[in-house]
Amino acid sequence: MLQAAPIRPFADETSFTEAIQAKNADEFFMRFGYMKNITTRTRHVNKAVKRKEAIRKFQQFNGMNITGELDEETIEKIKQPRCGVADFNESSRDRPLQFNAPGYKWSRKTITWKVTGYTNQIPNATQRSAFKSALKKWSDVTPLIFENTEGYPDIEILFARGNHGDGSYNAFDGPGRVLAHAFYPTDGDTHFDDDETWIFRSGTGTDLEVVAAHEFGHALGLGHSQNTESLMAPFYKRMDTGWKLHQDDITGIQSLYVIVYRYILEMLIML
Repeated sequence: MLQAAPIRPFADETSFTEAIQAKNADEFFMRFGYMKNITTRTRHVNKAVKRKEAIRKFQQFNGMNITGELDEETIEKIKQPRCGVADFNESSRDRPLQFNAPGYKWSRKTITWKVTGYTNQIPNATQRSAFKSALKKWSDVTPLIFENTEGYPDIEILFARGNHGDGSYNAFDGPGRVLAHAFYPTDGDTHFDDDETWIFRSGTGTDLEVVAAHEFGHALGLGHSQNTESLMAPFYKRMDTGWKLHQDDITGIQSLYVIVYRYILEMLIML
């Protein structure tokens, strides 16, 4: 009588785990612009080589030791809560300035905003205060004026879960990882993952003011910064009471707005 062979574990359990990590890393690097999507047309590409290049690029951008390996430090960084906007896009350079301004901006000084979908976690008035305070971080260093409106806004703000109409690539992923995302001008819509635990300045959770200020940076035209101390760095960090924009953030936003308005003013004076 034939006997069934016993079920054996994988010959190398470590290799299996590494394969899963590599697959997850590939998805991460493709989503956030470190590696181009591998399609049927490009399946001949050596994914191991492309992954190594993406890892090095990721490590460099985030101020890490550049090993090109999917080491523990890199895996832990990938797991941290962050913004859903890609760190690189078609107009980004491989070695961007510390601040990254892709070239999108509003052509007017007054920009309107409106909350069309609140979270039930904190009072609506508190949410509006958080958004108002976050926008003030940018208006304090630029000529921009932000007005809350009951009409159609430039920046529409809402909380959502999962796939919320922006396409599967922009779907929220539950607690942790992607916290929020925003669109560059002249769209400006800003969305927050309602599966996160949101707070305003105190308590245990993710500070809405800090995340909102970061996302509004995108809505005004800034990309992600490779300066890890900048608000516009892609990964979330809790701020101390009374925090201010980093000089890197200020330089970035003023490159889009202050210099332009200063030039216009000088031209008007000459006339």
